[in-house]
Amino acid sequence: MKFKTPFVMGLTAGIATLPLASCQAQTTAQNPVPVTSLAALQDAGAPFGQLRLVDEINCGSPATSHEFSESTPGISKIETILGKPTRVLPNVGEAKYFAYRIGKGKGLKPGAAYVLSVEFPEDKSRSMFIVNRGAEMVRGVRTGQALGDVLYTHTNNNNESLNIPLSGQSRNWKALFFMHERLLQIGMKGDKTSDRGERDGKPEEGFWVAITQSKADNDPMSAGAAVSRIRLFEVPDVSALEMPLRLPPAGLPQRHLFWREEMADGVIMSSEVEGRGLTNVTDWFEHKARLMKFLGMNTFGKDLLEFGHNQGWDSGPNNDWFNANRHPQMWENTLNMLGKYNLNVLPYYEYAGSVGKEGIGPQKRSQPLSGEKDYTHITWSERFNADITDPETLADAKKLLDATIVRYKDKVNFVGAWFRPRPSHMPIGFSDAALARFAREANNNQNITRDQLKADKALLTRYHDWWFVKRRDFLTALRDHLRANGIPDAVVLLTPDASEPGRSLAGGKAVVTDDVQAWNTLLQNPAHKGVRARSYDEVVEGSKHLEALTSPRSTWDKWEWQHSDPQADPVNYTNTEGALLTHSFNRAFTTSSPKALNAFRTSSGLAMVMHYPLNEHSMEKSLGYIASDVEYAGPFVMLAEARAMAYGDPRYIGYLAASSFNRGFPEYVRNFNAAFLSLPALPSEILPAAATDAEVVVRSIKTPQHGTYLSIVNVGFENKNVSIKLPIQGKIRDAASGKELITTNGNLQLSLYPCELKSVHIQ
Repeated sequence: MKFKTPFVMGLTAGIATLPLASCQAQTTAQNPVPVTSLAALQDAGAPFGQLRLVDEINCGSPATSHEFSESTPGISKIETILGKPTRVLPNVGEAKYFAYRIGKGKGLKPGAAYVLSVEFPEDKSRSMFIVNRGAEMVRGVRTGQALGDVLYTHTNNNNESLNIPLSGQSRNWKALFFMHERLLQIGMKGDKTSDRGERDGKPEEGFWVAITQSKADNDPMSAGAAVSRIRLFEVPDVSALEMPLRLPPAGLPQRHLFWREEMADGVIMSSEVEGRGLTNVTDWFEHKARLMKFLGMNTFGKDLLEFGHNQGWDSGPNNDWFNANRHPQMWENTLNMLGKYNLNVLPYYEYAGSVGKEGIGPQKRSQPLSGEKDYTHITWSERFNADITDPETLADAKKLLDATIVRYKDKVNFVGAWFRPRPSHMPIGFSDAALARFAREANNNQNITRDQLKADKALLTRYHDWWFVKRRDFLTALRDHLRANGIPDAVVLLTPDASEPGRSLAGGKAVVTDDVQAWNTLLQNPAHKGVRARSYDEVVEGSKHLEALTSPRSTWDKWEWQHSDPQADPVNYTNTEGALLTHSFNRAFTTSSPKALNAFRTSSGLAMVMHYPLNEHSMEKSLGYIASDVEYAGPFVMLAEARAMAYGDPRYIGYLAASSFNRGFPEYVRNFNAAFLSLPALPSEILPAAATDAEVVVRSIKTPQHGTYLSIVNVGFENKNVSIKLPIQGKIRDAASGKELITTNGNLQLSLYPCELKSVHIQ
């Protein structure tokens, strides 16, 4: 990503006190603990088990041998929570953080695998962001009714607040990561972005871990970030941590899990080695492949076009077609590397036509209905566009697929192509040429004008209907092109949602909640003027999210957002094979309506993509630019996906990550992923009353020759001990593990934790 790569501030190790950029930060340093004193194996928790403890920080201790920094001296407090001394950031006032340097003098090695573990109390609703400078990774976590994602930013983050049960115990956030060669320090210069950051830290000096939160108004339910302990473990053999996957037998179609990162690749985009976190660019992507194997994901995604720009593939010797990237062999080298990991590949394109000096994108062949130059006020996104009704656009897009997929078809297994236009990049166009095509194809050769369309609502509706069918035909033509050129089962996904957080509910900024009364009280604060609480049940039962996804975007003044970012039209894809619109999701309310999910189902199944808000420009400024995903703690990390499986049964689940992707509670993520991928990508049906608990949903998947699979999901917030009435008799196994299961009188007894997916095979 070119636009928001952070600069580093350069905090010098060993200096007792140092101001950090725009805040008054305090840093202390003493001699590090000798390596040998913490060399013993310790339990790092599931799924890691016994690992060597490299370093440990007791955050509740006022005296520490580790360098410490906070945004303002004394801003954090030490309290005893759940019987443990804990460092807390009170949720008052502006954004703030505290941070420690961990691993100094402990022999940290570039490229080695480590686990960062952050222990926090789950006593109250809390949210925090964890900044790991060892791998330039940020991840947010929330508990209870806390929002996590900020309430006020550039976008409407579609906030949700649910009464998620609190364990009343300490919980550990854990993430596997790979150490970079050159590290960012805790502070970073300014808030602008560049491809070259000042990465002057070295692993042997340790790296900074910051705990941060936004201003209080952004998460009024949160009691503030709180951490009792931070630990760093070494992983001697990362391959031993790979999640075993038992995929469906040969001949049965597979499901797919994949991601795309937005604000992450600044780590490796500099043309100067000193400006990159890793010398070898391919190492960055190999770290991703290893993380996928650990998390139990099977399909590698990478953006090849971002806002139309080349993101590291060979587009030719000059800038005529697409502007050349400074790393033109990045894609080919990545594919060569991926061959040894047995991963599928799904490239991602923010297509706006070819954007080189001779490309069709700068010609802006799509024109607003007004006849004006631009669709929106987002000037930097208005530089290019593509008219998908134009045959030359189709030829251009096929050439793109030839250069990035067909050329490399013998290297890896390509799933197909994933398109996601950004604002005004694949808009509904009203150029004279487009109007003429409409006249020939859908208006009995009767020419029309833009003025006629503006004056005749019925005519404009017919024009829109024609355009949406043309968009579908554009996608199916690309599908056919891939299949005819060596990708026999290729699919084309289109995410018709340009926003990071996903489409917003009608009616303005809101918090969807199961405790409207509590939120109405909070929102009486004048700081929250314009925000309202909406009932979770009302939103789900009224399919309000489906309404948001399928309605034209609201607009204002002279702009045409409704044409810039056209809505989803799933009805045109119901009987379409191999071309799917993705259903945007993020919160539990976006995956709990069977009506909404079924609307997006095609003859090739359902595709869903998680839209993570970026939470931009909402942390303490001296930390520099931060974009971060947020997830629930513990088993609730899979809440949205679990309900998607129960109520929709997707075959494709993707993630539009705000920055470097990871998951903070991998024990639950891995279990879900393994169960999901063990199920064949075939039609399913709900078995009513198959479970003795109404919050356990059972789906049956019948296969021609391989028996029946069951997808069993606990959509509730509590542990469940249930009996499952089996639809047929036979040998029963856990489909994900292969373990044989025992039945009693034709019933299967299961214990399920909240949001657990269990897959069962009967044959």
